[in-house]
Amino acid sequence: MTGADRFERLVRWFPPRWRERYGDGMIALLEDTYGDADVPRRARVALIRTAVIERVREFGLVGTASGANDRLRAGSLAILCGWACFMVAGADFAKFSEHWSASTPRAHHALPSLGYLIVQDAGAVGIVVVLFAALLTAPSAWRYVRAGHWTSVRRPVVRSVVAGASVVAFTVGLAVWAHGLSTSDRNGGLLVYEIAFVLWCVAVVVALALATGAALSVTRQLDLARRTLRLLSGLALVLSAAMIAIVAGTVLWWVSEALYAPHFLRQGIGSGIISVSSTFPLSLIIAAALMLLGLGIAATGVIRLVPSLRRREALA
Repeated sequence: MTGADRFERLVRWFPPRWRERYGDGMIALLEDTYGDADVPRRARVALIRTAVIERVREFGLVGTASGANDRLRAGSLAILCGWACFMVAGADFAKFSEHWSASTPRAHHALPSLGYLIVQDAGAVGIVVVLFAALLTAPSAWRYVRAGHWTSVRRPVVRSVVAGASVVAFTVGLAVWAHGLSTSDRNGGLLVYEIAFVLWCVAVVVALALATGAALSVTRQLDLARRTLRLLSGLALVLSAAMIAIVAGTVLWWVSEALYAPHFLRQGIGSGIISVSSTFPLSLIIAAALMLLGLGIAATGVIRLVPSLRRREALA
């Protein structure tokens, strides 16, 4: 691999528009600075960090958007990113809480049942909101593709589709395998299955990240009508409310189970892989951390959306 190739691989971390304007100059600067020597680790990390910031800035998730429409779009996309964190956290919570009712005394079912129902219903609302938003943007996406711009979004979309199809195949295979295993084997008794399950979890996270990235890449380039942007912004706020409800339901279920069925939390910790505490199981800690991260990201979107929506209402 030549020096230019090494430097070009580093520059690929930057978004395409940035590379078109500054890529050649950056490669030339790196060649003049390091020549045939390796780029120091600190310099590589700094370069990659700057590239990631530029990608986030290009999506409008940070920085100052120039117009009201740009702020509405950026705020809605930020909330979508927050929802992606909740999708992973929800899958973790769903796996961990399987069969909780059988391990909880019937006299103490009311509170955890309420919390679990809130999580389920709010999650269903969030999925419906995201699907409806996809339907709203579908006509604009179709016009964009027909106008000959498919090449600009082909790579992220194709990667997302391939990753999704792979996860579906992986899921079917894992489910067939699990059907023939005992409860003990599925919860830490069979190491090979546990390794496969962890790999499946990683595959789901990667597929979800690629799908979110594809949605960001496509949506930020669409020519959306003002009314569509307002509808999408309203849906994004509903999605934020669903996230808050999911957090509330998770906390209610968690506290109730810790009080009335701590043995269930202890037995289900980490799906049998690792034990930490009967009150603070590792799986729920991870789910809670992802939810808090998602709420934080969504909050930045709400901060962008609400002032722009209020300003538009005042001008209407």
